Amino acid sequence: MKGKSLGPPPIYAETLKISVAREYLSTDQSYGELAKKYGLKNREVVRSMVSWYERHYSQDQLPVVKKDPAVGSPDLKAGASNTDKEKQLKEALLKVE
Repeated sequence: MKGKSLGPPPIYAETLKISVAREYLSTDQSYGELAKKYGLKNREVVRSMVSWYERHYSQDQLPVVKKDPAVGSPDLKAGASNTDKEKQLKEALLKVE
């Protein structure tokens, strides 16, 4: 018999799938990097999570995150847009959990 695994494939929590997919879509990380970060079997698991997410959730359904005035305007400094995106992602992940 070929292959090492027997039985059904693992079932991942919807919150994990959403978190991984959103992180992939909102950052420059690769499938492989995210698989390693989240302890997933391989990059194909991440790819399937992103595909699942795109089928079940449209970009219109992403939660709107209000800007924190303390963070500052993206026009004031070059790195602010990345900081703002990271903050929005963290807040969205908290809402998902």
